[in-house]
Amino acid sequence: MAKRKKIDFSLASEVFEDASLTDSIPKKEKRKTLINLNALISNPHQPRIQMDEKNIIELADSIRENGLLQAITVLNNNDETYTIVFGHRRAAAYAYLDKESIEATVIDSLKEKDLVIAPIVENLQRKDMSPIEIAIALDKVLKMKVVNTQEDLSRSIGLSQSRVSKLLSILKLSVDLLKEVKNINYKDATVLAALNKVPIEKQLVTFNTIKNFKRDDALNELKNLSIKKEVTLKRVTHSNSSIKINTKGISADIKTELMKHLKIIEELLN
Repeated sequence: MAKRKKIDFSLASEVFEDASLTDSIPKKEKRKTLINLNALISNPHQPRIQMDEKNIIELADSIRENGLLQAITVLNNNDETYTIVFGHRRAAAYAYLDKESIEATVIDSLKEKDLVIAPIVENLQRKDMSPIEIAIALDKVLKMKVVNTQEDLSRSIGLSQSRVSKLLSILKLSVDLLKEVKNINYKDATVLAALNKVPIEKQLVTFNTIKNFKRDDALNELKNLSIKKEVTLKRVTHSNSSIKINTKGISADIKTELMKHLKIIEELLN
């Protein structure tokens, strides 16, 4: 399979369409025509939580100047309505321009799996897609059993399995942290996934400390916190023949208390 070209996140990228899906559909089952905007229905599996109005206006300005570079793709519902498969943003831009109709490639039939996967694939190419939105969409696909495993999911959407696992792990973070991530539109999934190593009650405080760091600096800080945690957990080490206590950094009062207990242990050994 040919490697996908790196997406250029200019306005032209708004016309991205998953060629592997549309090319697999026989020509007799798809055709181009004008569709009334009022007949369009959003894909119920569309992962976008919200569309950025500023970006829609920019796309509308581009369409006004250059025209529609690529038709949207819709599924014929056979009831005079059409479900958008690809092109929700283009349709929104046309609505902003008060257009009555838009050019569309009409598909007469589509597997449920493809209807679920298609908008995820499309939206993964958007630079403004948040990792939480992606994670929620991927989690939904797995819960719907559209695919059986994370490996199947990774093949279907063109992401590595490790990337899929990393994105899904974001949903395990604390609710407060996820709210903050959404509020500031933080998008580094790698850093967010690494925050799972931090105790849940400390995740928000830790995130607020590193959220403005560059990725490598943030990951190093999280690694250092993890090392400190390990040292704390290994205050006492023991084997069949010895017991060692690490008292570095412990206050004098606690050391005095430890000595009392050690005397009791010494008496037991004698």
